[in-house]
Amino acid sequence: MNFKKLTLIILSILLISSLSYGQGSAAMFKEAQKIFKSYRYQVDYADFQLKTYQENGQTILQLLVIVKSGRNRFDEALLVSFAASGAAITKTNTKVDRVSVVVKVQYKDEVSIAATADAVDVVSLYNEKMDVSTFMGRLTWY
Repeated sequence: MNFKKLTLIILSILLISSLSYGQGSAAMFKEAQKIFKSYRYQVDYADFQLKTYQENGQTILQLLVIVKSGRNRFDEALLVSFAASGAAITKTNTKVDRVSVVVKVQYKDEVSIAATADAVDVVSLYNEKMDVSTFMGRLTWY
């Protein structure tokens, strides 16, 4: 009987925590969408996700943004995505650890360019406390 209660409690906690990430993700998407629209980028809610994973025994909260771009504008799409992410983090006070952006470039075949940054750097870029060249040098490219 105690095992069933414990299992029910654990499942309830997991459900509540997943709902809070969903609500946080929706609020963040709404803030980021303002910047995406001003630069005429279409980003769906499914392409703007909060994910958790374990790394060295710590839980990492990562924001993943996927955006499509033309072949001559992938660098702009990358920077707009990081700026939109910084706005979303700042305005919703979400404790994100990392931000990853995947830019899908449409050419003959679809090519993906991915980069990851610490959330602190993303917020600094958004708040204009870090210049673009310094920020680009701190990215981890994939």
